[in-house]
Amino acid sequence: MKKVIMYGSPMCGDCVEAKKVLEEEQIRYGYVDVTAGMAHLKKFLNLRDNRPEFDAVKEEGKIGIPCFVVDDKDLYIMLPEDLDVLR
Repeated sequence: MKKVIMYGSPMCGDCVEAKKVLEEEQIRYGYVDVTAGMAHLKKFLNLRDNRPEFDAVKEEGKIGIPCFVVDDKDLYIMLPEDLDVLR
């Protein structure tokens, strides 16, 4: 079983929808609410500011959530179309 961590916020419509899909598909995941506290936000910003996958997102002035980290290495911004990468 893969280790899936989702960074998101309940204030983000895409994040709410992504959680719904994960639960419907019975994909186990950990959830980090980046708006729940400074420690969670700092953890996400450290990830975002040190991974090239976020360059385009930052150029567009976006935050980059929902974000999925799989097995501490693979990163997906937004829910991947192929959910098997999360299984």
